[in-house]
Amino acid sequence: MKSRFVTQLLLPLLAATALAILVHLWWAADGFFLNLAAGFVGSLVTVGYIDWILRRHEEDRWSDADSRISSRLKILANSTVTGIRVAFGYKTDIFDRRAMASGDSEVMHAEVMRVAIHVLSPGAEAHVTSLNQAQWKSFVSHLHQSSIECGIMLDRFGHRLQPNTIATLLDLQHHLESAQTFWQVFPDIAGVPADQLPQTKTPPEELQAAWCEITARAVRNVLEAATQLAAIA
Repeated sequence: MKSRFVTQLLLPLLAATALAILVHLWWAADGFFLNLAAGFVGSLVTVGYIDWILRRHEEDRWSDADSRISSRLKILANSTVTGIRVAFGYKTDIFDRRAMASGDSEVMHAEVMRVAIHVLSPGAEAHVTSLNQAQWKSFVSHLHQSSIECGIMLDRFGHRLQPNTIATLLDLQHHLESAQTFWQVFPDIAGVPADQLPQTKTPPEELQAAWCEITARAVRNVLEAATQLAAIA
C-alpha cells in the first residue's frame, strides 16, 4: 500500500508541482501556475495525512492479531530447534540455568536460539552420523511436522507477514525438506550400521558419509533460518 501511494500518487503530484512552478517562472500568467502548484502541495499534504491516519488505524486494528501471529512464529522457531536438540540427544541441562529460571520468556527464547547456533549447529554432522534407524525415523518425523507448520503459517497468515518474514519461512521450509532427503531416498542406508549396509555401485560407506554431510549442512541451515525467524517475528 505504501509503495503504491508513492508511485501512483505522491510522485505524480510532486512532478506536477515542480512543472507548475517551472511554468510560473517562465510565464507568470497572473499567478495561475503558482496557485496551481500550491493546490498540488495542499493535495499532497491532505492525501498524505489521510494515508497516515488510515495506516495507523489499520495497525491498531490488527495489533492484537499481529502480536499473536508473531508469538506463533516464535513457537515454530523454538519447536524446530527443540526437535533437533532432542534428536541429537541433548537434555535441558544444555541451557544456561539462570536464563531458563529467569521466568522471562524473551530471555528463555534467546537462550534456545543461542544453543541452536553455538551448540547444535557446530556438532550437526557428528550427531547426524551417529543416528540409528529408529532415531532417523523420529528425527525426520519432526522435520516433516515443522515443514507442515511453515506451510500453515504461510497459508493462514501470509497476507499479514512482511516480505522478509515470508522469505525466511520459505527458506526454513526448504531447508527442512532438504534435511529429510537422505531418509526419503535411502531409508535402507540412513542409520544402518557399517556391517549391515547393502551393496551398492558406490561403496555404501562413502554414500552414507556423503549424505550425512549433506544432511548436516541442511540442518545447520534449518537452525540458522529458525534463529532468523525468531529475530524478526
